Amino acid sequence: MRRMVRFWALLAGLLPAVHLAYASGPVSIPSLDGKLQIPGYWFEVEGKEPRPAIIGLHGCGGGLDSKGNFAERFFRYAGYFNAERIHFLPLDSFTPRGQKSLCETPNKLRTIHEADRREDVFAAVAWLLKQPSVDPSRIVVMGWSHGAQTVLSTVDATDAYVQAQKVRPRAAVAFYPGCLVNNKMWNYEVHTPLLIMIGELDDWTLAHECVTLQQRLQKNKANATVELEVYPGSYHGFDGTGPVKQMVGLGNTKSGTAMVGGNPAAREASHARMFEFLSAQLGQPLLLTHAQRFKGHHYVVPPASGFAAADDLAAVPLSDAGKARYAHFRSLPSPKAFAVTEKGGWYFNAGEPEAMATTFQQCARAKSTCWLYAVDDQVVWQPEVAARAGAAGLRRVGAAAAGQ
Repeated sequence: MRRMVRFWALLAGLLPAVHLAYASGPVSIPSLDGKLQIPGYWFEVEGKEPRPAIIGLHGCGGGLDSKGNFAERFFRYAGYFNAERIHFLPLDSFTPRGQKSLCETPNKLRTIHEADRREDVFAAVAWLLKQPSVDPSRIVVMGWSHGAQTVLSTVDATDAYVQAQKVRPRAAVAFYPGCLVNNKMWNYEVHTPLLIMIGELDDWTLAHECVTLQQRLQKNKANATVELEVYPGSYHGFDGTGPVKQMVGLGNTKSGTAMVGGNPAAREASHARMFEFLSAQLGQPLLLTHAQRFKGHHYVVPPASGFAAADDLAAVPLSDAGKARYAHFRSLPSPKAFAVTEKGGWYFNAGEPEAMATTFQQCARAKSTCWLYAVDDQVVWQPEVAARAGAAGLRRVGAAAAGQ
């Protein structure tokens, strides 16, 4: 219970900037049997007409980071989805069941299984059906690793529990699932269009098992919509932003180890493939091109203020240490944003379309008010406080045209 209180308190601390950027905040979803309250984070887009919604399922490491906050991955994906006018609802299936992680636990000793998490998915579906902003005919389930295996369980057309559900997801996306379990099921079939994406070098959830699964499903049912992408030179977690490293102490690999980490080329390719799939299955044209989504800002960049040249370190209203960090910021790739706090501190992010929103989220976590000093290679800082670019002024690219 203490952990749950701390969890919600930490999330509440994020609300000022996150709400202004793209989120409504934490929600509690009752399980279908009424025994659990499943934590979720509702990234809702505004608009007059009901929009599609995606349910997000974390991997075996859980939905929270080391500090007890909702994982950064979900905020990053929320930015992508919300820019396309799609709601996002990631779930935390482990905290209400008293677990932090399953990665170190052998499969036979695990107390949380895909079937449990599948029930969470349908509880989330029931919750979404009550939200006026959601189009009930366009709900998607998406998962990573153990969450992706849950996706495969959720779309199992032969399962009695799934068959009993009145509303099922319209489409499903699975990032690097363990397909071996489903290959062992002689009668496994899917009722929902499914996209599986996995790394060629994945030594945790093997790519060849997913290749076998796709071939079998399409052989058994000629019109089965089961799409598969295998990304060369990529390991488990290829869509992440961290470097490739070896994880040890794992409970469900023969060696107890696996290589995990991002591959920039595969990450971008998989995101592009994912949006093409979603657009086709949801009947919704994309608002952004892939270049806009991955190379440019997701928010309208404030105009240059003329306060100073971008390379004028002396003009930066910070201490020498702050000026040094700004000089470092100048060397980083765009999209990027640098902010100055009311107390003379600074925060910055680079190399991501959500850089401005992410920077303001950092300010909110530190309970600081901050304003943008520079975006990419131009200074936007204004001497007058009222004229400065703060979190409240963030506006998504294309929001006006989309009716936001």
